[in-house]
Order: sequence, then C-alpha cells, then structure tokens
Amino acid sequence: MRFFAQSATLLLASSLVLIIISTPLSGYMVPILGFIIAFSVILIVIRQRTRSRLPADRQGEELFVGSNKEVFTITLALLLAIFLTGGINSNLFFLLYFILFGIVFLFEPATVFVLVVGFGLVFFQSLGEGDLIGNLVKLGSLAFLSPICYFFGREFQKTRKLSEEVEDKTGQIIEDAETLKSHMRNQDEIEEIEDIEDQAEELRKESEENE
Repeated sequence: MRFFAQSATLLLASSLVLIIISTPLSGYMVPILGFIIAFSVILIVIRQRTRSRLPADRQGEELFVGSNKEVFTITLALLLAIFLTGGINSNLFFLLYFILFGIVFLFEPATVFVLVVGFGLVFFQSLGEGDLIGNLVKLGSLAFLSPICYFFGREFQKTRKLSEEVEDKTGQIIEDAETLKSHMRNQDEIEEIEDIEDQAEELRKESEENE
C-alpha cells in the first residue's frame, strides 16, 4: 500500500507538470512556481513556530521528514524550474540525478523506476528539441542510473531495519536486566547484570550512530 501511495505521488507530480507544459498554462509557469515556493516557505515557517512550542525533547525533530506532500512539492517545483530554464537542455537537468538517488532513501527503493517513467513521459515531447542523440543519452542516463539507485536504497533499508532490530533487542535486554536486579541480593550477580546493561547500552548507541 505504501509503495502504491508513493508511486501515485510521483506520477501525479509528473502528470501535473506534463499538463502545465502541454496547455496554455505553460505561459504561467513562473507564477505557478512562485506560488509553490511561497506556499512552501509559509508552511516551513508555520512548522518551525509550531515546533518551538513543543517540549524541549521534541524540538530537535527535523523540518523535512520526506512525506508524500514534501516529495510531491519538491518534484513539481524542480521539474517546473527545469522547463523554465530550457527543458531537457536546461542547466538544471543534472538535479534529476540527485532526485533519483534521494528518492530511494525517502520512499520505497522500487519507486525510483516509477519516477524514471514519470520523467520519461514529461520529457518525451522535448526529445526533438536540439540534439536528438544528446537528448536520448540524457534520458537514457536516468534509466541507467535507476537500478544503481535501487541497489543503494535497498541496502540502506536493510541496514536501517537491522539497526532498528538491534535497538529493540538491546532495549529489551536492558529492561530484563533491570527486572533481574530488583530481585537480586548478591552484589556480584548485580555487578554482572550491570555489565550486561552497559554492553547493551553501548551496542544501542553504536546502532543509533550508524543510522
């Protein structure tokens, strides 16, 4: 379900850009992009003020969490900026490579292929503008990078899942150790339990640092 929601988000952003550049709305790309940027800034300010009212232990939460809305907005704004500066021949085209690598760390890794399809649909009508071979190479490079991005994203998810499992296990060990300590009277046994606690805590900290 998550994969389909994320895929729909990416395809919706690409489709909206395709509609804009293929209709009279293309003449309003500057104000549309300006509105998106202004709206995003307002949301960030509101979120920042809301966060400042949270308890101190929650104020460190990140403003950008990689939600569907955030990724949709970034993808939409970036594609519009590219078409405002020359389309497939834009100097900003290279930013799409960063989007490909970034999306696999925010969404399900397989969504990178959906994103490439969306890019292909958006830029297909621009292939004939200028050097056809060069334009094909640009689009082909996106398709070529997608399996590499997928691999990195999959490995990242495996590592994160392993870290979460380590944190859960070490947390359980620490809780069990505290329970055992409360029922023990022998000082030597208590010290052994405390050593186990310390080792579990160190392992959990290492896991958090590696995330």
